[in-house]
Amino acid sequence: MQLWNNKFSNNDLEALHTFEKKVKAGKGNSVEVYFTDISTARSIFKDIISKQQAKNIIADSSGLTRSFLEESLLDESLNIYFDGDKYTANAADIGVSEMEFAIAESGSLVELSDSIWKRLVSAMPSLHIALVCADRIAKDFETAFEILKKHILDVAQISFITGPSITADIERVLTIGVHGPSKLVVFFIKENKQ
Repeated sequence: MQLWNNKFSNNDLEALHTFEKKVKAGKGNSVEVYFTDISTARSIFKDIISKQQAKNIIADSSGLTRSFLEESLLDESLNIYFDGDKYTANAADIGVSEMEFAIAESGSLVELSDSIWKRLVSAMPSLHIALVCADRIAKDFETAFEILKKHILDVAQISFITGPSITADIERVLTIGVHGPSKLVVFFIKENKQ
């Protein structure tokens, strides 16, 4: 599916900083945002795997995700699944998926999906790694819906992901990640121009 690049902010650092501020608001250290090239992102991911002592990783099968996981696929201590069911997803330590774009105004990621697997990847593991092409940041919802309106019938589901869930319903104690991942790491991947 091709979305129109002229609707995006095109590596607008102001939009990126707005996204980061909004997605982190009130979530403590449960959200990390990086604006980097894919090589540096892989290095950061390797550190995350080590800190999490992760063994099972689930991922969507997009080109960006496969490229991001290229080095990890060589690590024999990791089980990486590009397909599976709810049991595979439930056993995963980390989910890695490509997002269609981000919305700066709300700090939201937009995921278009036709498969249950892609939704499981972003919702089931305790840690979600979201990959976004750096030139795909819509400044506001108006722009986002302008982009989406012609594709609304092309996909089964559109998800807006704005970090780990936050609730204070239980005895007024703030709890992060009750529904879905408790940690979100967003990599805005800059294109390597070599």
